[in-house]
Amino acid sequence: MLKIRRFLKYNKCIKCNNEFLSFEMKRINDKECICNMCSMEQDYNTRNYNQKGKTTQMSFSFEFETNKKDYTLLELRKYDFIGCYDSSIRGMEWKSVIFNNKKSFHAICRKLDKFKKYVGAGCGTHLHVGTKYKEKIMQFENEIFNPILREMQSNKEITKKFWGRYFNHYCKATITNSRYNTFNTRSSVETLEFRLLKFKNSKQYIKAADFCIDTTKYINYHIRKENFDLAQAQNLGQIILKKYKEVSGSNVQTNINE
Repeated sequence: MLKIRRFLKYNKCIKCNNEFLSFEMKRINDKECICNMCSMEQDYNTRNYNQKGKTTQMSFSFEFETNKKDYTLLELRKYDFIGCYDSSIRGMEWKSVIFNNKKSFHAICRKLDKFKKYVGAGCGTHLHVGTKYKEKIMQFENEIFNPILREMQSNKEITKKFWGRYFNHYCKATITNSRYNTFNTRSSVETLEFRLLKFKNSKQYIKAADFCIDTTKYINYHIRKENFDLAQAQNLGQIILKKYKEVSGSNVQTNINE
């Protein structure tokens, strides 16, 4: 169709880069628009297979839950988030790409500061970190995670400050046969899921998420060994506890890479 300047205005979609008549699009800010197809809400089970960053030993992704369906949030499509229906919140669950390194992950997190007001009381920002040893982690999950869980329970204010919130029925303080454990080994994908995480601001979320990524890397390194046993699992749990105390504000010092 011939473009008639000043009569029918065209805009380019931030996601697909195709041009559409402006009245057929959604305006997400003063300069940018998105087409109807790219702005559609997806099914809850939709997965984001897009990847970002140079491949490393680790991969991770997260779910940015929001309590509103505001047009400004559609800017997240520019960063390859997929907005999915979630019956447990009033907004959408925005599924990130799969990150292969922290540099690209940190860059995206900093862009989310402008959307932190949409992370309501009932929202979480779950992080999935890749592991090939989920069943083995589940076998020793009490030894690995109970020490840190007890510490988190006994220091509520530190827990809320570091993780972004305190335990609830979607992220339990105990280990049960449920996917709603704070440290979830029962997800449908090959990941260890950290369900307590909540985005308050990029500085807080990056610090907590980096701890989760490094912890999973550390678990993967040790649990893959054929001779890994109960005693080693107990030692692993204590080392993770010490590292958590360090990064969350305690004076206890240790090195997770020892």
